[in-house]
Amino acid sequence: FLFSPADQQKYISTLSGGEMRRLNLAAVLITQPNFLILDEPTNDLDIMTLGILEDYLREFKGCVIVISHDRFFLDSIVDHLFVMEGNGVIKDFPGNYSDYRAYLKEQAKTAQATAKPAAATAPAQAQRRENTRPQKLSFKERKELEALTKEIDELTEEKSALEALFNSGAEIADIADKAKRYSDLKEILDEKELRWLELSEKE
Repeated sequence: FLFSPADQQKYISTLSGGEMRRLNLAAVLITQPNFLILDEPTNDLDIMTLGILEDYLREFKGCVIVISHDRFFLDSIVDHLFVMEGNGVIKDFPGNYSDYRAYLKEQAKTAQATAKPAAATAPAQAQRRENTRPQKLSFKERKELEALTKEIDELTEEKSALEALFNSGAEIADIADKAKRYSDLKEILDEKELRWLELSEKE
């Protein structure tokens, strides 16, 4: 966990906030637990420590329950989701967050495909009434959903590229700028993904 031999001789009272978080995490994992509950771990860890934690969790033999808005982190370590659908309904979905997004898109396509034949066989008067009803998504919202899908994919690729760079061990001249961009990307992705889910559910 990035503690050099010199760091290991420090008094705990002299450690920085980031070093304390790394020490607490190392102290828990060194006991070889078989069950972990992590609440937004990416909010509290620096990039290097997060990479170490991801590597550890990929090889972890026990059970991990993690709450996180970090899509890349979830995609890296989870194999199924508990989806909170509201009204006390919790759905167990096999797959990671990207799989769930793909599933939602497929469900929306299937719903549209099955709705068209039903409309085609309805009486003309019923069809006219149906056509006068407002759509669940306005034209503007539909365009926004399409744009969000593209933006989220592009931002996720940029975030993944930064993480690969941070984990490569290569010397990075503008590390401060890239670390700030990485932090900004996480916040932007959180906002856009929440909006995407809101529009998808409305659709």
